[in-house]
Amino acid sequence: MNLNKLKILILLAVAGCTTQPQPEKPAVKLKRADCFFGVHFDLHASEDITDAGKTLTDEMIDTFLMKVKPDFIQIDCKGHAGITSYPTKVGFHVKGFEKDPLKLFREVTAKNNVALFMHFSGVWDNKVVKEHPDWDVIRADGKPSTQKVSFFSPYLDTYMIPQLKELSDYGVDGAWIDGECWAVEPDYGRESLRRFKEETGISEIPKSPSDKYYPEFLEYTRGLFRAHMTKYIDAIHQYNPGFQITSNWAYSSIMPEKVTIGVDYLSGDVTPQNGVYRSAFEARCLAPQGKPWDLMAWGFAWDGGKMPMSVKSAVQLEQEAAQIMAMGGGVQFYFQQNRDLSIKPWLATMLSEIGTFCRERQEYCHKAKAVPQIALLFPTASHQKNGTRPYSNSTWKLEGSLYMVLDGQYPVEILMEHHLLGNMEKYPLIIIPECSYLDAAFLEELRSYVNDGGNLLVIGSETAELFKNELGILSLEQQEAKPEFIAAKKRIGGIRSPYATVKLSPESEIISTFYNGSDFSQKGEIIASSSNKTGKGKISAIYFNAGSAYAEYKSHILRDYISDHIVSMFPEPRVKVTGSHLVHVAVNSLNDKTYVNLINTSGDHNSKSTIGYDEVPSLKDLTVEINTINQPKKIILQPEGRELSADFKNGVSKVVVPDLHIHSVLEVIN
Repeated sequence: MNLNKLKILILLAVAGCTTQPQPEKPAVKLKRADCFFGVHFDLHASEDITDAGKTLTDEMIDTFLMKVKPDFIQIDCKGHAGITSYPTKVGFHVKGFEKDPLKLFREVTAKNNVALFMHFSGVWDNKVVKEHPDWDVIRADGKPSTQKVSFFSPYLDTYMIPQLKELSDYGVDGAWIDGECWAVEPDYGRESLRRFKEETGISEIPKSPSDKYYPEFLEYTRGLFRAHMTKYIDAIHQYNPGFQITSNWAYSSIMPEKVTIGVDYLSGDVTPQNGVYRSAFEARCLAPQGKPWDLMAWGFAWDGGKMPMSVKSAVQLEQEAAQIMAMGGGVQFYFQQNRDLSIKPWLATMLSEIGTFCRERQEYCHKAKAVPQIALLFPTASHQKNGTRPYSNSTWKLEGSLYMVLDGQYPVEILMEHHLLGNMEKYPLIIIPECSYLDAAFLEELRSYVNDGGNLLVIGSETAELFKNELGILSLEQQEAKPEFIAAKKRIGGIRSPYATVKLSPESEIISTFYNGSDFSQKGEIIASSSNKTGKGKISAIYFNAGSAYAEYKSHILRDYISDHIVSMFPEPRVKVTGSHLVHVAVNSLNDKTYVNLINTSGDHNSKSTIGYDEVPSLKDLTVEINTINQPKKIILQPEGRELSADFKNGVSKVVVPDLHIHSVLEVIN
């Protein structure tokens, strides 16, 4: 080859390289309130690490950020072990550093305009209580927890707040405080008991859920936690007003309260198993709270036991993300860092794929608000009154009710008492799930709602007892759980649940009775559900614990049974879907447009033995009817950008979605 040809080839090669599209960094670094897609890394670093930062390089971080393009990342700085992975001056760090990982992450994320947040364990700190045994929470048996820091210790002033200030001095954007409300334990230390007696006037100390005054002791403990949160959040905001901070699971299903403390955003990490349904539940608990929010999907499967930690597929994580995005939230994905604080470069390819999936849906989902349809109450007062821990994730009864409604293709929100008070008239149907207590003022407003024309569906044997007068119940007796049979859509199925036997007034209508076996000739006389007109509205009750039954043993009969009751009270929902029962629906409003989210829930995500799956069968030819009132200009399937032919008649626009892989959105343009 002569020299001229060689020069030409070199110039062509260079030209080819320079004309290839290059990844672009974000134009600006976003506030957490505007972030949509992020990645969470943590390690819960142990003290015996001697080579922190050894294989971590700026090129590794830079390449990852350029390929994945997150709005933010969260990294380890102190886990439950209480050992920092940066060289703290006020606490306990790993034994050795080859470089400062935090400094390197901050430099590279700043260069790429990516926000940097810290994973920091708060209440749970093993090292502090080991070094300061007198700072430990004392359990009811008089033994120290060895993990949780007492609210009566100087922990906040000595370690936590000074360390948060150190992080601020690094220039990080904020912190995601882990090991908080869900880790709180009642404290039976001397000072705690003295304060309890002083504040409540109760001298008899309860030590178990069956003891008198146990609910009061739990509420007292919740007050201590709120004061703990308030102190460190106010302190860091005073030190640096731009520091954005949250407490993991604050104001969520675990802490179902009105937001009263100055968190900058809400967040939580969804359980690694059955993440598709759990994400649907947790998203609906955070969405109405009035704060920017996101949820974290675990990037690997783990059940806390013998199950090996195994990375999930992109398909799994996209399916979980769809449930979160459909309720207007941001998404983040959790993977562990290596022991030297480096990251796993191979994950960038999968996260880039997931990021593309999420970004394609961002403009149709992020910060969208649900269109009021069905409100499912989160009965906070009952949940906390009957709790066994200060903050508990024992919400399976409520979850079962949600999943029944979602599996029936109904759009539904979860609303706590403080969301519904003063807003009930917005909802054509309110569902009260299994609970044993409702506040008197809330009950009175529910009664007014029904009298004024609302529809109320009550689920559960104990719940029905709260509405005896409205339901026309003359007598009610609670019965132990045993197998019973119910019918729906000309099919019979079995359930196992506690139930109530009731006698009704002549004005009440019996909707269904139990069957004595799996044959229509075996119809029984025990009433399973009834309804009654109250004022201008209607109240119906199911006299067994349908939510618990569905959570324990999922059944298509029970799904259809609930759907039959819903349709009798709410015959014209905003959206109807036919063609598959494996579709969840969310109807939102964003920028004066209506968006109908369709989520394919098929796959092995709800199997306890499944670690991973990489295929979700597509659903074909789904018919979607949307109550548009007027004929829309267009209905476009997004993000595919495919305009669908709509048949408009009597205020309803009907389209056929030819293929639903994981998540698509119908954009209704008026």
